[in-house]
Amino acid sequence: MWAVYAFWASLATGMYYLGNQAAKIPPTIFMLYRGAVPALLLLPFVLFFAPVESPYFYAVCLVQGGVISFIDRRNFRAMRTFGAETVSAIHPFSVGLVFVLWLVFNPAQAAELWHKPFRFLAITAALSVVIYSVSGYRRSRRSRRALIYMLPYLLFCALCDVLNKTAMSFLAPDEMVRGSYYYILLTALVISVINLSFYFGAGGKTDMLFSLRNIKYASLMPVLVLSMICKNFAMFAAPNPSYVTAALYLYIVWVFVAGAVLRLCGRKTIGGNISFRQALLLTTAVAVLVLFGR
Repeated sequence: MWAVYAFWASLATGMYYLGNQAAKIPPTIFMLYRGAVPALLLLPFVLFFAPVESPYFYAVCLVQGGVISFIDRRNFRAMRTFGAETVSAIHPFSVGLVFVLWLVFNPAQAAELWHKPFRFLAITAALSVVIYSVSGYRRSRRSRRALIYMLPYLLFCALCDVLNKTAMSFLAPDEMVRGSYYYILLTALVISVINLSFYFGAGGKTDMLFSLRNIKYASLMPVLVLSMICKNFAMFAAPNPSYVTAALYLYIVWVFVAGAVLRLCGRKTIGGNISFRQALLLTTAVAVLVLFGR
């Protein structure tokens, strides 16, 4: 079941990616809206969802909000320093870290995989192919510098997905929907408070937040919420969060398809250097994960 939810999450992520490409959202505005808008959208529904019983769930959500804020800020700093293409090529390395980190915290699952070597090899090979197919990483001096700078980012990205799965693990089977709701709401509120404090601390202006040229970007955030809902459902069902992390990269396939359709229509393509070979490798690797990641 996790694969179905991950599929829809990747599709929503692809839509969100294409929307961001077209809108070219300024980083400071993006960081504010990615927390504030989902919080404002979801807050009116709080009366319709009973609280989650586990107090540990809420604690993880609050920590997660801070982790996401750190990731966003580190990511945008890296893109300004090294360029978006170089940084984006490093992102997929977090997939392997998520896999290892989850096994470290769940030795029973590690022992299970140890006693099923073929399954373990199939999963690790699939995750490796995902990293290879998504990443355009080359061993240039600039890329090594970027990788060193991005190590804290990669570690926190891995921690982020592990915390996501951990939060979902505290839910009872009948709490998946409301748990996902509170997860998104609480993390969004924490992100909003942190990012607003940084924004005003750096001399940001209130009128910029409500400027018509910026507020139009808020229309992309419901798609972000949809992707997070589907991702949470996938995390709830997946035995290892790295499977979901890897499957979400299917969004590059949807970007590839969108570019092909645009070319057929005689319009400019979107998505840069995504190739048919990358898309095929990625799809095959995710299919292997679906077969063996149970």
